[in-house]
Amino acid sequence: MSCNGILILSITWILTSLVWFLAIENIAVGIIWLCGGIAELIIALIRRNKEKKSK
Repeated sequence: MSCNGILILSITWILTSLVWFLAIENIAVGIIWLCGGIAELIIALIRRNKEKKSK
């Protein structure tokens, strides 16, 4: 998956975690989605930096 795809996925996970917190009121699942989104965001930024350096 490209870094742009991972970046979009991470933003989607972070926004979905807000839905879990606010609408569904399930804190545990919201925290899991938020942590997953942050981890994916870090991975996407690392890949983007590696791609820029290799060019």
